Amino acid sequence: MKTKLLFVVILVAMLIIEGCAQVTPVPDPSSEKRSTPVLALESGLQEIGGVVLGGGDQTPEGLMDAPRTFLYQVRLDSGEQINLTYTAFPPTPAGKKSVIQLTFYEGVINPGNYLVARGTYDAESKTLTVAEDGDFIETMAAKP
Repeated sequence: MKTKLLFVVILVAMLIIEGCAQVTPVPDPSSEKRSTPVLALESGLQEIGGVVLGGGDQTPEGLMDAPRTFLYQVRLDSGEQINLTYTAFPPTPAGKKSVIQLTFYEGVINPGNYLVARGTYDAESKTLTVAEDGDFIETMAAKP
């Protein structure tokens, strides 16, 4: 009789342990596919964020006190790669300020910096041009 009772107790304990061990696994969010597709940028006013891949001053050598044209390659958060361009003008005696706002981490744009910008996007050339009043470029060490 004791053997049957011991067998029943062990059987019940095993069923309880097995029931507790059935935990539903939580899926890894990085392995899931996005439920909504990422839309490509359309031509027009856009605000973007991404990592700077490279680029720099494209102004021909030998020009003094001339506007400087810069071109950078940026990989957006969506994975798309675009160009970003802006022109910096030298100071003038009249004290006219630039219409665009430039805020650079460590004073320059470096590959690996996270960049946020607003400008006019051309889908055909995949280029965001920062040039109009209210446009801006801001870089930081990493994505906020």
